[in-house]
Amino acid sequence: MKDPKLPFQEGDPVIFLDRKQRVYYNVLQAGKKTDIRGDMLPHDAVIGRTEGFLLRSQRDIPFWVFRPTINEHVVNMPRGATVIYPKDLGVILQYADIYPGAKVVEAGHGSGALATALLRAVGPAGQVISYDVRQDFINNARKNLKNFLGEIPNHLVREANIYEQFEDDAVDRLILDLPEPWRVAPLAAPHLRPGAVICSYSPTVLQVKSFCEALHQARCFVDVLTLETLLRRWNVESMSVRPELRMIGHTGFLTFARKVEPAAEAPIETEPAENNLEEISEPYESAES
Repeated sequence: MKDPKLPFQEGDPVIFLDRKQRVYYNVLQAGKKTDIRGDMLPHDAVIGRTEGFLLRSQRDIPFWVFRPTINEHVVNMPRGATVIYPKDLGVILQYADIYPGAKVVEAGHGSGALATALLRAVGPAGQVISYDVRQDFINNARKNLKNFLGEIPNHLVREANIYEQFEDDAVDRLILDLPEPWRVAPLAAPHLRPGAVICSYSPTVLQVKSFCEALHQARCFVDVLTLETLLRRWNVESMSVRPELRMIGHTGFLTFARKVEPAAEAPIETEPAENNLEEISEPYESAES
């Protein structure tokens, strides 16, 4: 994977940051110039230098030059499909416990945003296997991944329908970004190791309901959790401290569960959580008591 401390090379993504904190993304090419409203930033002035320097444009406007963070890359990279946004990527990595050396399967591959985050998390000792049925998405994702990460020998792409075939075994983590994730759960269950984590990203709550029902019916998943992440930025400038007028609200629901070996003597509980309110409230006492 690319070392961000090394000098820029042709083919690397780059961020130009102006005085108003506006971000401009491009991929470096020798002889090329980035056009920002008629003002030109030559790529030859970036290639060979390390990030964090000040570059003046053709009109003598200053721009800070950086390598894009993974957040900036995901939001700005060329898309063939809608990406999972950074606020959800971070939660996936944490709640699905993506660790160095893990064997992770993702479906679908889309524009490569999720695969980028997964590959950085598993490291060179791990492996990420991506399923997608569309060759155009696979080709676009391959370019995005190579631009940001460089050569990634531990990434395998399968042009296959995961609804019909699951080709991998001893999988540690399974991440689904599909219209019908409930179709994958029973097919994938025998291929996940005990203790594996499954995660599904879905835009609508009806998809979540169907996926959770499939998890319960498989009778080998426990600790089912559904959540969503809301992100609001704040402007802090001198005496003006306020939230931004627009925020990134709902993008999708995330559902997580853990794979277990079914045991006849320990049936998996599927009752709604509200049935256990009395048990939950017992340990707490009123402040007046």
